[in-house]
Parts: sequence; C-alpha cells; structure tokens
Amino acid sequence: MRAALSLTAAFTTGIIAFWLPACAGKSENAPTILEGMGTPTDGEQARFSDPRSGTLGTEGPTHLPYRGPASGGVAYRLTLEVEGQRMALKSTDRKQQQSVRETQALEADFRKLPVEGTGSGGDVFLVGLDALRYTQKQQSPPFERDIEIADDRLRITLNGETSIDNRGNRVTGTLAPRSFLGRIFGVITHDPSGNPINLSSRGAPAARQFMDGFPTLGAIAYTMITLPEEPITAGSSWSGIRIPPSRSGERGLGLTVNYTLTGFEIFEGVPCALILLTARVDEKAVTSVTGLPFDQVQATLNGTAWVELENSLVRRVVLSDQIRAAWTDSPNSVMPTQHRIEHTSKLVLALRDPDENPKHWSDGTPQFDSH
Repeated sequence: MRAALSLTAAFTTGIIAFWLPACAGKSENAPTILEGMGTPTDGEQARFSDPRSGTLGTEGPTHLPYRGPASGGVAYRLTLEVEGQRMALKSTDRKQQQSVRETQALEADFRKLPVEGTGSGGDVFLVGLDALRYTQKQQSPPFERDIEIADDRLRITLNGETSIDNRGNRVTGTLAPRSFLGRIFGVITHDPSGNPINLSSRGAPAARQFMDGFPTLGAIAYTMITLPEEPITAGSSWSGIRIPPSRSGERGLGLTVNYTLTGFEIFEGVPCALILLTARVDEKAVTSVTGLPFDQVQATLNGTAWVELENSLVRRVVLSDQIRAAWTDSPNSVMPTQHRIEHTSKLVLALRDPDENPKHWSDGTPQFDSH
C-alpha cells in the first residue's frame, strides 16, 4: 500500500539556512554528476539487536491496525543525527563551486495527542513539545557557524566568535525556546494505515516561524510506521512513502519504505510485532512528491520497529539512511548550476512515561542547563 504525500510544514532550516535554494531544472549530465561523492553502502540489513528483547511464539494471522493516540496521549523521545555536505557548481566556471559541510543533532521530548472527537481511529493528531535541544555546525571555508538551541539556551558562534549567547536567561521576542514548551506546535494528518499526508505547524506566527526552523515534525512523520488494515502473518510485507527530514526532503524526495513482519517477541516486557524497514533507490530522472526533478538519486534505508500486539502502539523505532542526490537549477540556458547533496541520518523514536518528564538528555546533560 502506498500513500501520496504533500507537505505544508516548512522543512527548510528557517532562521539557520543561508543558501542553496531548491529550484527546478533538468540536466543531461546525470550519469556523472554524482562522481566523487562516494558510494552508499547497504547499511545494516539485519534487525537491530537489543538485550531487552526475547522470543515470543505467535501462530496464525495477526490483526495490527493503525491506531491514533488514546485519549490521554502518548509520549516519546526522538533523537535525530544528520551529517552531510552540499555543493553548488556553475558548469561555466568550475572555480565557482560552493561547498558546505553540515552536521545537525535534534533531541525532542514530545507527545502525540488526539484531536477531541476523533477517537483512536482519527486521521489526525496534535504534537505537543515537552523539551527540545538542537545543534548545528556549518562549514564553508572560510565561513563557520555553530548554533545551539535548548530549553533555556540560545547560542550562535560565527568563525569562533560568539555572536549571541543568552546564558540561560529567558530570551524575549521570536527566539524564546523555553516559551514553546508545554504547548501544541504541530498537526499531522495521515491515512487509515498511518501514512503521513500533511504536516502543519500551530501557534502564534512567531512560534510557527521558530519551530519551522527545525526538522521536528518531519522527523516524527519519518518514523511513523505504516500498518496494514488486513490481518498479517510472519513474512507479510507492505509499503508506504516517507520523506527524509534532511536536505533531500526539502525538495520532497519520497522513499518507498518496505515493511516486513519478521516475527514476534517480548520487548521491554511487552508482546510486540517485530517489523523491518528497508528502502532502496538508484535511479535517474526522479520526480519528487512535490513535483521537483532530481537528475539522479541513490538512497538506502534500514530500520526496525517494535509494535505492541495488544493496541498497535509503537514502542520503539530505530532507523538509518544514506542519501545522495543531484539536480540542476537552470534559470537560463547559459548559466545552469548543478547541485549535489550527500547525507546520512540516524533516528531513534522511544516510548516514554507520559507522567514523567526526563531531567536529562540522552547523553546525561541536564535539561535547562546553562553552563
């Protein structure tokens, strides 16, 4: 099963992006434009092992329909790491090549909340924010920029010199990270199988502008697990389309993710279905789900999901991808610009107790730290 996808939430880096606009065009040099960017590996094909898991004998078909969050909502921690580079090359002058290396790290505690009146089978849910930490490093010699945004910190460093640092003080105005906590910041609409269809931000204009600068909603949608409406057995496969929460996703690149039920096991003390996620793309002349063209795309994705058998609740998702893509911006026939991107991403979505707010980030750093 597949679902068409359209995005209204801004995947652009908003307040932190500084160049490389996404423009449409075509190129006849697709076979060679990715040369020198390295070759993507298959990654980890097998399941992610976890010491908390154990085998579970289940026979016969299993009905595992997608269900939205229950009335009290469900709480998760999401971590995202992205590393890559992007290049812009004017074909008339190879000396005008621009190259940016970039790393991003996002960690967010959030809640999926039902829209009142829709019930567990609703096709939309709200997203509330409990905690947020984001870092980004951009390097394009001689330029270098570091950004750190957390619950009570905003720090920007340019070429080694600190330009902004609130040092734990409550920032006023548009950039006020702490003021967005405990509030709804997004809405995700999906089809009956859990395929995201539309993402939109919520809140005051300043809040939307601030939160659209992070790939939070996109990363949440990327980790949503498609579940078939019909009963399944071990070995059953189905598919859904996902947009990566990275540079390729900004142009609407859609990956057809294949889901395979490999079996059943006890995970964190709960009977779960074990589902493998895979995607492979190696094509030229690719059109994104938003209609923008790519000259060439090479991508791999591997992951594992644990889904509770009793209520289809996703307990944990671990996935990684590696994506290389190229397209051409042709404002005129005389000065076309070739764009190339390569990035790897790692994501973990982990269920957490909704009645407990973690005091530390996953690396042990205290939340609301102002050191």
